[in-house]
Amino acid sequence: MTEVEKTLLAISEFFDNLKVGYTGHSGYRKTTDLYVLAEACKELIERDLINPNRTVFLDLGAGDGRVNLFMSYLVRYSIGIELEEFIFEEYFIRRNELEKYLIDKNLIPLPENIFILNGNSLSPQTHEELFRKTALTLKEVDIFYTYITLHDAFADLIYKEGKEGALYMVYGFNSVLPRYEGFRLIEANLGLKGLIALYRKEAS
Repeated sequence: MTEVEKTLLAISEFFDNLKVGYTGHSGYRKTTDLYVLAEACKELIERDLINPNRTVFLDLGAGDGRVNLFMSYLVRYSIGIELEEFIFEEYFIRRNELEKYLIDKNLIPLPENIFILNGNSLSPQTHEELFRKTALTLKEVDIFYTYITLHDAFADLIYKEGKEGALYMVYGFNSVLPRYEGFRLIEANLGLKGLIALYRKEAS
């Protein structure tokens, strides 16, 4: 097992006890199982769909940032947008805790390629802020990611603003998968467990 693999396993273990976040006005906040994401990423790396030298990753509903922290070891830029301010603030708590956890285990520290914004992923103002902070636009994102919440609205956004060939990973499905205008389903069961579906944006 490589040092990166050991580090990603440790991050998965760290967040395993934090699978449900705090409650807010929208109710309980469920989160991505990083063990499942790890298996999906192995497939994407094997297919050269994830490359640490070029891939730009964007989580459209970043929550406490766990997916971005995990993905930062595998991509060039790991970007997240979180709407709820109280959840966005939790990201900094979790990051500090994780940094100490990794130091204690003598593992690879967090990269400097993580950018988490507090804003609405569907808002042009948030996209402008993203550009100001990273010099990146939605046209430069290679992989979009979301938990199942708002998956259809995010698909519309990617269809309008994303580049041809961009990937869209949706976590949380079981058996019935939706179809999105302008997308082709390329993997219904990414990483096993039937929780992640992978789509590719076709020509607009």
